[in-house]
Amino acid sequence: MKPKTLEKLLQNIIPKLILCALSFLALLLDVITVFIDVDATGEPLFKSASLWVDGFNYNGVLCLAILLSLLFCIGAYVYAIIATMLGKNMVLYPFALPFALHTGFFITNIIIETNTSIGFFGFGGAFLLAFAAITNLISLIASIIYGFVCRDKSANGENKDHPHRKNLILLCAVLSTLLTISLLFVPFCEYESIYGGTGYIIPMGVVSTLSYIPTHMAVFFATFAACICTFTSLMGCFRAYTGDVAKFADKAKGTISLGFTFTGAYFISAVAYASVRNSKGSSFAVGSYWPLLFMIGVGILYCICVRRINFSLTEQHFRTSKGARIEFFVYSSLISAAAIGSAVSDILRVVITNPKLNAIRINGLTILKSYNSIEAGFQLVAFLVLIILVATCALFIASLLSLISGSKLFYKIALGSSIIGISSTFMIGLFGKYYEIVQKMNVETIKNVIYSVYGTQLQDIVFKVQSQSFYWFLGAIAVMCVIILRRPYSRGTMSEALLEIETIRPKEQKSEDDGFIGKSDAPISTQADGVADPAAALTLIDKQLPALKLQIEADREKAFEAPTLPSLVNFVVDYAKNSRLHLFYSTKDIAAFIAGLGATRLTILQGMSGTGKTSLPKIFTEAVFGSCEIVEVESSWRDKNELLGFYNEFSHTYTPKKFTQALYKARLCPERLCFIVLDEMNLSRIEYYFSDFLSLMENEEDKREIKLLNVALFRKEEDNLYKYLGLEDGHTLKVPKNVWFIGTANRDESTFEISDKVYDRAHTMNFNKRAKRLAITAEPLEQRFLSYAQFEKLLSDASHAVKFDVDTSPVVKEVEELLAPYNISFGNRIANQIETFVSVYCSCFSDPYSVIDEALETILLSKVVAKLETRSVDNKDALAAEFDRLGLEKCSDFVRSLHED
Repeated sequence: MKPKTLEKLLQNIIPKLILCALSFLALLLDVITVFIDVDATGEPLFKSASLWVDGFNYNGVLCLAILLSLLFCIGAYVYAIIATMLGKNMVLYPFALPFALHTGFFITNIIIETNTSIGFFGFGGAFLLAFAAITNLISLIASIIYGFVCRDKSANGENKDHPHRKNLILLCAVLSTLLTISLLFVPFCEYESIYGGTGYIIPMGVVSTLSYIPTHMAVFFATFAACICTFTSLMGCFRAYTGDVAKFADKAKGTISLGFTFTGAYFISAVAYASVRNSKGSSFAVGSYWPLLFMIGVGILYCICVRRINFSLTEQHFRTSKGARIEFFVYSSLISAAAIGSAVSDILRVVITNPKLNAIRINGLTILKSYNSIEAGFQLVAFLVLIILVATCALFIASLLSLISGSKLFYKIALGSSIIGISSTFMIGLFGKYYEIVQKMNVETIKNVIYSVYGTQLQDIVFKVQSQSFYWFLGAIAVMCVIILRRPYSRGTMSEALLEIETIRPKEQKSEDDGFIGKSDAPISTQADGVADPAAALTLIDKQLPALKLQIEADREKAFEAPTLPSLVNFVVDYAKNSRLHLFYSTKDIAAFIAGLGATRLTILQGMSGTGKTSLPKIFTEAVFGSCEIVEVESSWRDKNELLGFYNEFSHTYTPKKFTQALYKARLCPERLCFIVLDEMNLSRIEYYFSDFLSLMENEEDKREIKLLNVALFRKEEDNLYKYLGLEDGHTLKVPKNVWFIGTANRDESTFEISDKVYDRAHTMNFNKRAKRLAITAEPLEQRFLSYAQFEKLLSDASHAVKFDVDTSPVVKEVEELLAPYNISFGNRIANQIETFVSVYCSCFSDPYSVIDEALETILLSKVVAKLETRSVDNKDALAAEFDRLGLEKCSDFVRSLHED
């Protein structure tokens, strides 16, 4: 047998056969049940099913309902088995089989509950139904596993998962509706009948006994109304089934929420009713807990389905916040456990010292059971214990479901659960400590409580009261201290804030005067005396600042430990190689790039297309949690406003371009490295639009600033004026120290030549061939945070670590002499760049002085020898031979490659 055939059998045919076999067994059991005798009549079920037998007969109606339910299950099983085996050409495939299993499981459970309450079937029928229910449950679990694991795959190997998830979501909605309907048959409460035995309050029992007790009638009508509401919502789910999966999931969420609400309200009402009746001397017990437990399972399944469907939409969010979510959930769960522990553990412990007897323990469970006979103060504690148990369990379940589904409400729910847990432990612990401290003042109260709970008299016996409930509070406080130190809440909410920021995309605006003005997401509102927000794009960045700060703080937790230039170079090489794009750069490439950053604030990456020019700054900043903004240069650019933006004199609004917004954001976040990439920078003449910045780079770092416009801008809110955070005097933007400008350039007929003025101020790297592919030997590496201050210190230290002097270098002197006939020389600016480049480049290797010749040749070629391109070289071979004599092979090859013209 071929491997693909065997794999197909294992993934499709064999699981289907197993599911169909289990379904056929459940079908057979249901068919047999139709012929089982009913105890009340001695007739088979199908004969006992009638509406009228000597007038209205409840047993006949019940038999008819059970028969119709079983027939519906049988029909669903038959269709499901056929649809599963035939496959996709059947309607509702692959929905039919799970639907039949869900339906069969819950109908058999409802019939079992009815039989338990009324004694409808004999032992044989009850056994068959129980066996059918178990079979349905096993098949149900198997079908869910099949839906998750054995999925059809497309040709490219991706899972076609959404249809299966959609079906499971619909099943969750159907399941919640069936659970709500089951409340009609589930005992509301159990009680000891005055005639002996156990009695049940069942909503449908009101119809059968025609009971007019107001409480019973209220339960029936409320439950019936709940069934109608949930069923109506389910019909809406069926109508939305063929539409968008996200909208359908929201619709199903409403149905499931109703199921949670009604089953929870049914259970809590039963608890309250039983407590009230027990306080009056009755003996009531709650029997309506299992629908709520099943609803929790439905909720978990729904959350898993929604999480899987939305994963591709929020992949980055889940990747960055998953650890924080799980950690926060663990902490809140520990606090919830402490709250439950304080409620059910010993609130008071009475140690009898004379004579020595076993200690009497008073905990939350004992005072709940003896609520009607204990003191008023302890009754308050019993009520508090009940509230704590219900609230803590509800919040734990809510936080679990929100964790699984990836809901944004998770952090608020978990935080609320933690706060309530700590408050609960404090109140219970304070109550216990109070009685421990003032026990002599409450001797009679404690004796009465002990007598009411245990029936033990403590008249002349010496005893001592102890309380250990306060220790639960101390434990909860310890966990809260860990939360404060670890800050999972801040890390998680930061990820969401960052996700929202990244999804913001400005809208294009047009102006009759300026043509394309810029981009802005926020609407500009105009007041009678002027514009409320003249620079809406800058306001948007200001509002993003808290989230950006949170992001930086979170990134710091993945700090680059003891960074050095050699470790940084190796890390970037490995990160790029093992990244999702598999970019291949040598250590020499990265070292040259970093050395260029140390030598000047402008780097030009030029060469043939597709060699990784633009990818280099992007992958570098990605590896160290930096920022890389790509600005696409257009051939129509003629002045600096193409970079800075325009001020509209008519609307009195300023719209900064992408370049200015990147500078502004870098100004607000000085901790982070920032590269602004001018892509295809020589599509227009660089001096036209970038000349101001070329001049700025001649100034000292703290004096680099540019005036954006001639008027001061302020934002008006409620008649108050506010400054824009990144502007000086409302109109000037200082060029941040943490910014480097990176230009990419292709050299063809569609671009302009780059002048010597630009080359002299820039470090140039040439990409003339495809990078050599390296072996990928590891999984993608995690990013490491490297701040601007750390990077600047590395560059500063490196510039002094390796001593190199241009004036004393014999190689530099001979190169100057060789190029003097071609009128090529260099001034102090280039000399300083050469010295800094050589020092930083050498510091990027573990043995710095072993690569000093290579570093010198690299910078001489890019800064000096490359100028031969614009000169006429008569005897290339002789000049190349001279470079060979100096050991400058790259320079020699460059000279030989020069064109004659």
